Amino acid sequence: MILGYLDLSGKNVDADTQRRQIVQYAAENDYMIDMFVQGEDIETLQTNITSPNHTILIANIVALGTTLWNIKDKLSLLAQMRLSLVSVKESYNFAPEDLNKLCESLELALHIRNWLSSIITKKALADRKTQGIRLGRKPPNKKHVFDGKEEFIKQKLAQRVAKTQIAKDLGVSQAYLYAFLKKHPELKSENTGDENA
Repeated sequence: MILGYLDLSGKNVDADTQRRQIVQYAAENDYMIDMFVQGEDIETLQTNITSPNHTILIANIVALGTTLWNIKDKLSLLAQMRLSLVSVKESYNFAPEDLNKLCESLELALHIRNWLSSIITKKALADRKTQGIRLGRKPPNKKHVFDGKEEFIKQKLAQRVAKTQIAKDLGVSQAYLYAFLKKHPELKSENTGDENA
C-alpha cells in the first residue's frame, strides 16, 4: 500500500501544494497512491496497518513535525510499524531498518546539541565571571525609601499629622510606614501617641 501524508499543521506548505508534489513524484517514479492520510492520522495507522511493506510519501521532512524531537518520534513510529518513508523534496528514501538507524542518529545528534549548548553556556558564564561581570540577579538597591526622611517623619508625628497622610506624602503604603516606625521607635516623640492612625 502506498500512502500520501499531508501535514495540516500550518507550519508547512499548504495541503494542495503537498498533494501536488506527492502525486507528481508518484507519477515520475511509478508509484500508485492508494490513499492520503492527514494530520494525526499517522498515529491511527498503527491500529489499521497490520502488515509491513507499506510506503508513506511525504512532501518534505518537515511534514513530520516542527522540531527534531517531533520528527524523530514520528520516524520512530513509522519504523515500529515497519513502513518505508519517501520524502519527495529532499529525495530521501528510507526502508524501515534505515528509519531505526536514522532515529538513533537523530537522538544522538539531539543529545550532542544539548550537551554542546550546556558546555557553551557554562564557558560563557565562566568567561564573564573572570572578566568581573556580575552574574545572577542584581543586588537590591541599598538606598532605602526613608533615607533622609527621618526628620520629616519625626516633625509630622510631632505635629500630630495622621500616619495615613504621612505615608501618602512619602508615596508609600501605611503598612510600610508602620513597619518602619516599629523598627525605629526613636522617631516617635513623647507627645505623639498611637491615636493618630
